[in-house]
Amino acid sequence: MSKKRKHEEQELPFVALMDTMTNVVGVLIIVLVMVGLSIASAVRKVLSDLPPVEPDEHQKMVEVMKNLPPPPADPKKLEEDKKIAEQKLKKAIEDLKTIDTTSVESQMKFMDLASFNKKLDDARKLRTAQKAAVDKLIAEVERMKALLDETPVFKPAPPTYIRLPNPRPFPEKPNETRVLVAKQGVLFLNEKTFIQPILDGLDKVKSQLEYKEAKIDPFLKMLTQVFGSAPPAQQAWPEIAPFVNTFQMDQVALAYKALAAAKLPANKQVISSIGDISIGLRRTMPAVAEAIAAAVQGNLSKWTALDPSADPLKPSIKATSAGSKISFTWGAKTIEVKATAKDIVDYFVKDLANMPGFKDVSRAKVIYDAFKLQAILERAAGSPMMNSSSYTFKPSVKPGIPYVQLALTPKAGGGETLDQIRGEGSNYQRLMRGVKADEKGVAIFQVMSDAFATYHEARRIADQIGVAATWEFLPRLDLLVNVTTYEVQRFAVTAVAPPAPTGVPAVRIAAPKRALD
Repeated sequence: MSKKRKHEEQELPFVALMDTMTNVVGVLIIVLVMVGLSIASAVRKVLSDLPPVEPDEHQKMVEVMKNLPPPPADPKKLEEDKKIAEQKLKKAIEDLKTIDTTSVESQMKFMDLASFNKKLDDARKLRTAQKAAVDKLIAEVERMKALLDETPVFKPAPPTYIRLPNPRPFPEKPNETRVLVAKQGVLFLNEKTFIQPILDGLDKVKSQLEYKEAKIDPFLKMLTQVFGSAPPAQQAWPEIAPFVNTFQMDQVALAYKALAAAKLPANKQVISSIGDISIGLRRTMPAVAEAIAAAVQGNLSKWTALDPSADPLKPSIKATSAGSKISFTWGAKTIEVKATAKDIVDYFVKDLANMPGFKDVSRAKVIYDAFKLQAILERAAGSPMMNSSSYTFKPSVKPGIPYVQLALTPKAGGGETLDQIRGEGSNYQRLMRGVKADEKGVAIFQVMSDAFATYHEARRIADQIGVAATWEFLPRLDLLVNVTTYEVQRFAVTAVAPPAPTGVPAVRIAAPKRALD
């Protein structure tokens, strides 16, 4: 029912339209009737006013009438057509009442003038906004064109020499010459040539670099770390001080501590024998002292674990116990001793320490006074013999390092610029020819991160000369050189890895091999 009501509401305008059209038709009919009456009256008047017609004239008029075309329709037929037209009109009115005007109404809404005006305004606003954006882009294009017109024509840099690597084995016992490459130029350093005059000067005063009277002060911090506090360190100092020129004091102190903890004698003879044994076995003094202390307590495994033999089936060290006896074997020699503390210690001190490979091996070892060596090197740094060097140096003693270090700093103008090394008579090219002439000569280019352009040119010259070379990164121009010929006390406890268990070969990862490129 709701749908029918809606349909009737939509048909109301057309009902009114049909009523109007009916009224119009009625009016037209009335008008036609009135026109007909007026015509009839006019005809009667015309006929009454006409003069009398003669027979001849009448005959002529009849002839004319006969010659006229027939009327378009019979009045009766017109009346019938009129009725049919009225019926069709009535049917058309009824059909108009049932016509669906929904699409027409939607079209009328679509053709709403206000909505069209609103859309037109929105289009104008959009066009204005887009025009502003386009104008901005055009202005930017014009600005970029102006900048492009002012930009100079790019001229590429000259080509850079780049070589393909050619890996080759590094020579054995090479004579290395360092070429330090910075952005401004290159510096040269042959460590052997640089340090040899220094070593020659030290050899002349070698005896003055040994400890004459060892004082505990430089060692107190390290000894306190070993013994836990200062008093035990000071108490042990008289026993360990005589070894200051032979062994590292942290190793002597740890060996003394291990013997004292086992209540074994820790005198000069015992410590000296332990030092000789440690050198012969290539082990540390504390490891040997702890092995002796463990053997006294009946544990022989620590001593056999120090075996230096690489073949577990052919050990150099054997130790077995049977009842109150212990058999110690070194190589082919076996000695049986009583399983008492004195006899076990005597085996190591009197028997093993006097065998070939152990006896007095520590006499060839010398450890020097680091501070005396530092003072002499400081005087050498200011001597005239260093005027020709491209570097100044400053010696330093650092805990944990058994050598005095030389901190090298390049002198101003000590090297050569990129333009200078291109000359055939330059120091750089003379140096490269000298490296080429040396059968073991190798040039090590140490390149700073911003100096590869300089390195490429320097390497191009070296390759033309035919120098064996390689390269590596250099974080800074300042270098550290160790005076390794003179071992000094390190004043620090150095941790040592324990030996591998017996029968298990130690796993060692070899460092990457250097190679020429």
